[in-house]
Amino acid sequence: MDRESAYKTFQECVAEVLDVEQEQVVPSAVWDKDLGADSLAVIEITLALNDAFSMKLPDFEPEDTRTVGDAFELVAATLGV
Repeated sequence: MDRESAYKTFQECVAEVLDVEQEQVVPSAVWDKDLGADSLAVIEITLALNDAFSMKLPDFEPEDTRTVGDAFELVAATLGV
């Protein structure tokens, strides 16, 4: 899997869990402010990503992933893309 297809899958998962348009899931989007994601939604997103990529994301501090881009970088590093 390359970085572009990984981001597309990531974007689809986030959009589905948050019930937003995929176009809103951009790297600069702030989870709570721009996408309305609360702590429960973040847990749901993590579970969806674990399933979509057949992996387990490492534990992380929420303040380390304030934006969609921050979270995707964590996923990309885990996937090695």
